[in-house]
Amino acid sequence: MKKVVITGSTGFIGSWLAQEMMEQNIEVILLIRDKEKCPFTESEKVTLIEYESPAYHDLTKNQVEIDAFYHLAWGGVAPELKNDCDLQLNNIKLALDMVDYAVKIGAKRFIATGTVAEYAFCENIMDLNAKQTPNDMYGAAKTATHYLLETRARILKIPFIWTVVPSTFGEGRRDNNIITYTIKTLLQGEKPRYGYLQQMWDFLYVKEVARALVLIGEKGVEGTSYGIGSGVFKPLRDYIVAIRDIINPSLELGIGEIPALSDKAFSSCVSIYDLTKDTGFVPQIGFEEGIKRTIEYYRNKQ
Repeated sequence: MKKVVITGSTGFIGSWLAQEMMEQNIEVILLIRDKEKCPFTESEKVTLIEYESPAYHDLTKNQVEIDAFYHLAWGGVAPELKNDCDLQLNNIKLALDMVDYAVKIGAKRFIATGTVAEYAFCENIMDLNAKQTPNDMYGAAKTATHYLLETRARILKIPFIWTVVPSTFGEGRRDNNIITYTIKTLLQGEKPRYGYLQQMWDFLYVKEVARALVLIGEKGVEGTSYGIGSGVFKPLRDYIVAIRDIINPSLELGIGEIPALSDKAFSSCVSIYDLTKDTGFVPQIGFEEGIKRTIEYYRNKQ
């Protein structure tokens, strides 16, 4: 690829994807809401365009060779916002607007990111062709977006790829997910508290997620839904213990101190068979190395 468009580059995965593109010498056009809040500056390889600005509309008139359009922008990922119906509905509308825009600027393919939250009640490895089972409005909105984009892309005749992104960790993640919560709490010398953490889980370091997305843009097969993951599944408890042992093995973990929300231990694991087969993706940075980098990032933030 030579040139791509990315939405959501001020977010966690989006910013890492933009950086990965730059490192691979791919020109990026970043669609953003506010240039002042963007972590990137314009250069020969980076163009910042605010939504509905003159430059935004000019791009539809002066079509250039856009190899892929990546739609990652999504508000309301934090736990306290996942059931905000108006916010999640706005996300669906934006996604549809973006696939229309991608066609207008002549993008060759449209890639959007889903989430394992679409399959919240899965007890085994997720079958991406099975019926989704979201348990909140965020997961439901992602599910709806998948099918609406797939249909809209078919009508507009633009190649479409959906990706299911795993539990992602790394430097710069701001919400209070279980990894961030665990690291911050332990670094403060306090005891984090959890349920029994028996569910099988798959975590992937964010730089690996970004690298997989680049490969999907280059080699992904139209109409495919790709699971992005490490291919390694462990009980959630094992990851938490590993984090504690890296920070300080003597610290306490409050595993089992919070009542379980369900009698079943639902998993969060996706197969990467199709991803590896079609793109050659194999994770290069494992959990231990990625979590060490992440811990050091938060240690320096204290």
